[in-house]
Amino acid sequence: MKRLKMTRLMMLALALTPLTSMAASPLAFNFSCASIGGVNSDGKGNVWIDGAKATVKAFNENYWEATSGKNTVSISRNDDGNPDVSWTGPNRQHGVCLPEDNIDYSPAKKSTNAGPSYSCSAVQKGSAEDIICQSPSLSAMDLKLNEIFKQALAKSNNDPMLKAEQRGWIKGRNECWKEKDNEPACIARSYNERMTELHNKWGVK
Repeated sequence: MKRLKMTRLMMLALALTPLTSMAASPLAFNFSCASIGGVNSDGKGNVWIDGAKATVKAFNENYWEATSGKNTVSISRNDDGNPDVSWTGPNRQHGVCLPEDNIDYSPAKKSTNAGPSYSCSAVQKGSAEDIICQSPSLSAMDLKLNEIFKQALAKSNNDPMLKAEQRGWIKGRNECWKEKDNEPACIARSYNERMTELHNKWGVK
């Protein structure tokens, strides 16, 4: 009887073991944590602390701890989807980490009227940004590219050159006004080319 109970307990433990590995990963983010440097997540379970890959432990689907050396970073997911990140180090040092980029991590609204990743309230009428705001398909492409760019930024450890490239791409996209007869198609082509470029260079999707 005891052997039967022991066997059942072992089977239960084996059945539950994969559940911990199936816990959701921290979403992709780039934060600055004072004296310990930058903290980056690629959204696939990998976290780097000041450029060094950390060991990540999932406590539940909304809380993780990443450890590298004597530094531990606590990561929690808020109800709106945005992360809270804090750190503790040697000699009882601790603090709150701040986002490096002005990006809202809240899930995109499941609506045909969902806008792009930026605010449409102050865009110039008739500009490429205005055309994107008026187009559900272009807005969806902008949201997709924004997600891909966040992943690439995390993989690059917040590379300033990648940020500069993205700013240059935005300027190029906005030049589509020169193709007045086919401006939306030009914008869509620009998004597709940039997503392909980031995918090929950084392996993001």
